[in-house]
Formats: sequence, structure tokens, C-alpha cells
Amino acid sequence: MLYKLWKLARPSPVLLLLTGFLIILSAVSGLASPWIIRYAVDNLILTGRVHLLWMAAMAIIVFSLLQTGCTFAARYLAEYMGQSSLLDLRNKLYRHLNQLSFSFYDSARTGDIMSRLTVDTNILNNFFGFAAINIVTNSLTILGIIIVLFYWNWQLGLAFLLITPAVVHGINTHAGKVQPAFSRLHRQLGKMTNILEESLTGIGLVKLTGSEAYELEKFEQQNREYLLTTMSVLKISSLWQPYVQFLTTLGIAVAMWSGGRAVIEGSITTGVLIGFITYMGMLVRPIRQTGRMVNVVARSLAAGQRIFEVLNWEPDIKDAPDAYPLPPVKGHVCYENVSFSYDGKNQILEEINLTVEPGQMVALVGPTGAGKTTLIHLIDRFYDPVGGSIKIDGHDLKRVTLESLRRQLGIVLQDTFIFNTTIRENIAYGKPSATNDEVERAARLAQIHDFIISLPMGYDTAVGTRGMTLSGGERQRIAFARVLLTNPRLLILDEATSELDAQTEAALHKAIHEVIKNRTVIIIAHRLWTIQNADKILVLSGGRIVESGSHQELLRLDGNYSRFYDLFLQNKKLPDNFDFGGGSQAK
Repeated sequence: MLYKLWKLARPSPVLLLLTGFLIILSAVSGLASPWIIRYAVDNLILTGRVHLLWMAAMAIIVFSLLQTGCTFAARYLAEYMGQSSLLDLRNKLYRHLNQLSFSFYDSARTGDIMSRLTVDTNILNNFFGFAAINIVTNSLTILGIIIVLFYWNWQLGLAFLLITPAVVHGINTHAGKVQPAFSRLHRQLGKMTNILEESLTGIGLVKLTGSEAYELEKFEQQNREYLLTTMSVLKISSLWQPYVQFLTTLGIAVAMWSGGRAVIEGSITTGVLIGFITYMGMLVRPIRQTGRMVNVVARSLAAGQRIFEVLNWEPDIKDAPDAYPLPPVKGHVCYENVSFSYDGKNQILEEINLTVEPGQMVALVGPTGAGKTTLIHLIDRFYDPVGGSIKIDGHDLKRVTLESLRRQLGIVLQDTFIFNTTIRENIAYGKPSATNDEVERAARLAQIHDFIISLPMGYDTAVGTRGMTLSGGERQRIAFARVLLTNPRLLILDEATSELDAQTEAALHKAIHEVIKNRTVIIIAHRLWTIQNADKILVLSGGRIVESGSHQELLRLDGNYSRFYDLFLQNKKLPDNFDFGGGSQAK
């Protein structure tokens, strides 16, 4: 995992070499002071040449300044490389998330995904910027001290090595316990973020149903679990510092005992003993930081694992290796023996055969769950059929690029999405280069212009998160304007006017009647009067097309459509001035 994280970071080789040089220079500079102290004691203080001590003091200051400067520069470069790596990683993650198929989002939790993209990537910053440089610096410091001690006196070097097995054992034990704990911690944070995201997104439903206490209980329970896991991590981490403190104190005690005897016996000088004890004191910080580095690495490994889980998820729907751009669409759509299942077991669509000629309006009707929305989502390749094929102008959709296909489709769904920005930017979302006149024309066609100009800020009015300041009908009309602005040859409407009152809906259909001429339109509607002029009406039931024909043909058939229409007339009040094309409002 560490190698994968390093490979993912891809630091600049030049900056990496420069940082490495600065780290080595910093470590060497830090090792100079005890050596100078040893020299000063043996060659200046004990020999009475006190007047030369200022030179030793200046040397210590110079090396300290050099160490400080090198440490600052190395840390800055490491942080820069870390932040640059995080920039690339976030972009890569976001790009990958946009490429994943709808099947991923059908099961994924939004809050958990957000946690991986934000919290987990930020944790990796500690690894790329902080942990990596400290691990290298501390390792060089410890290695340098060992070399110096053995160079001075191998017996003193062995005395230091006595504590090494205990330190290594402590590191292994600490890492083995803390990494699984951090993995649990990240999973629980993802769950807590998901609960928060869902409750805030559905705050209206929470308040309407009086479920505040229930949501609070869910959040508090997850928060308690997060706290318990955090405390288990802290318990493990808190043991490390006193453990290291004891080991280093033990090392200094051994040095005092063995080194003092060596001084008395004359095998080492007083300066060597003082230098040795000074080096032992210097070991406290890097060894103590080792525990913290283990925590950072363990947490980074847990975060990296969650990030790679997303990066390893392959999209179900993607361009074929030999995919080509879809030529400008004329509007001929053909379903050939199309079947579909979400779970591979329950068939949603079975053996659908359907041909839509260019310029035709085809309507889909049927009970809830009949497969109407699924049928149109196979055109935009949110999903692919498990059997059969779909072609536009003779081009198999699996052979053309996704971008070229979706760019030529205009789709308005029942559940419209409005971004937290201005009305103008929402309408122009599919065509950012649109002029103000083009945006206004689309808004007029969608019967939303008069409402927009009545607002204090007009088209520059911010609409809030998910368009919460707008009514459902206003959101649908803005979504309609967004699609009309792109001037698609193939228009798909899935209950696109369900939030509109009958009068506004009738006006909208009348206004766009000229727009949809010579365009292929596939429409799903429960208000049957909106589709009675369709060239072809298909009745779906149980994933199959059970009836097909024009409005009048289906009424004469006296089947499912006729019964739907009877129920519609009984329960819906139609506009008095609406032309049914057949004279009578009865079938």
C-alpha cells in the first residue's frame, strides 16, 4: 500500500532530490553539536584554553542555523509536493467518480463518497508532507548517532543497541494494533457523514414527519461509536510516549554507568562521555516521534485503502476501444429484442421491439413499475440492456462514444436537479457559451421568463441548494429551458411537467409545439391529454409492450389504454379550451 501511495503521489524527481539533499544536510548539521561539545571539553575546557570557547560556541550556532534553514526548506518542499499530489489525487478521484456508471451510485452512500474525497485525501497530506520527511530525517539522525557512537567507542555503541530490540518490538506492536483501529475509525466517519448528508438533504421530510428525535438518535449512536473507536486509538497511542521515555532513560543510565567506568579507567575521555549522553538525549525526540509516525502511516494506509477502493471500481458503462463519435442525429431510434434487469434476476424489460421514425412523437404509458423510465434510460446509456441492442440512425449505442451520444440528447426528468447558483447559469448549464438572448428565448419557451423577471435579481437570482427557493413547477420549467437551449434532435421527457398545474402545462405544450416539430420526441406522461396528439402511444405492462397505436386507435381497441383514459377522465379536470383532436372528451 505504501508503494501504491508513493506511486500515486508521483513527486517531481528534481524536487525530490533537492528535498533529500536538504534532509541529509539538516541531519548532519544536527549531529555536529555533540561532536563540538566533545572537542570543547577535551581540548579547550580541560586544557585551560577557555579563551577559544567562543569559537566552539559560534560553530554550534552556525550548525544550528544551517540545520534550521535546511529543515525549513525541506519541510516547505515536502508540503508543496504533498499538496500538489493531493491536488492531482482529488482531480483524479473526482474525474473517476464522474466516469462511474449509475449502478455504482445505486448502491453507494453519498456521504461516504464525500468523506473519501475530502477527509481521506486530507489525511494523506500528513503522509506525503509530514510523515515522509520526518521518517527520513529521524532515520538518518538515529543512523548517524549509531555510526558516531561506534566510531568513538564500540562498547558505548553496543550499550545503545541494547534498547534497540525493545524499540523495534514496541513499533511492531503499536502498528499492529493501531492500523485496524484507524480502518474502523474511517469507516465509522464515512457512515456518520452519510447520516448527516441524508438528514440535511431531507430536512423537509424530517420536519414534516416529526422525525428530528429519530435522526438525532441515529447520529448520536454513530457519534458514540466513533468516540469509542477514537478512544481505543488514543489508548494505544498514549502508551507509546511513556514507553519511549523509559527506554531512553534506561539508555542514558546504562551510558552513565558504563561510560563513567570507562572514563575512570581511562579508555574514553570525559568529552566522549558528555557527547555520548548528549546524543542519547537527542534520540528521545526521533524515537518518540516514531510512535506518531506509526499513527500517521497507519491512518494514511486506512485512508489510502478507501481511496483505492473507489479508484479500483470499474464503470459498467464505458466507451468501447473502437468507439467513434456519433454523427449528427436525425432521430431514428430502434430497439431490437431489448431485455433488461437491474440485479440479473428480475426482468424489468423483456423482448422490447420498437421503432421511432425521425420527427415522430412517441408516448409511453403504463402503471408504475412497468419499465417506462428504464426504457428511456437505455437510450442515454445510464444502463445497458442485458439482451438485444438499441440503435440511433443505425448506429449501435455501444459502438459510439458516450459524450457524443449524450451531447445530442435532450432529457428532462421528473426529479429535476437545480444547482446552487443563478437561474441564468442553471439554464445555460448544458451550453455555457449561450448568449443572454439565447437563455431568455429558452426561458420564454419554457414559460418561466415572466416569473424570472419578476424576481429582484432576475436571471441573476441565486436559487439555493438544489433550487430549494423554487417551487417544483419552477424547477421543472428551468430544467425544460436548459434542455431547449441545447436544441437537441432527440428529446426525451420523463414526467417533465408533472409538477405544473394543468393551465401552465397546457401553455407550455402549446409554446413548444413549434420547437418539437421535426424532432424525435419520446415522452412519458400520466396526464393523458398531454400525449393524445402523439404519433404513437405504447402501453407497457410487466416489462412488455402490450398495446401500440394512436390515441384514437387505442381507444377503439378498448384495452388497457382505454381503461387508463376512463380513470383519467374520472379523476382529472381537463382545461376547457384544450383541443382533443377528436372533438369529444369522451373516448
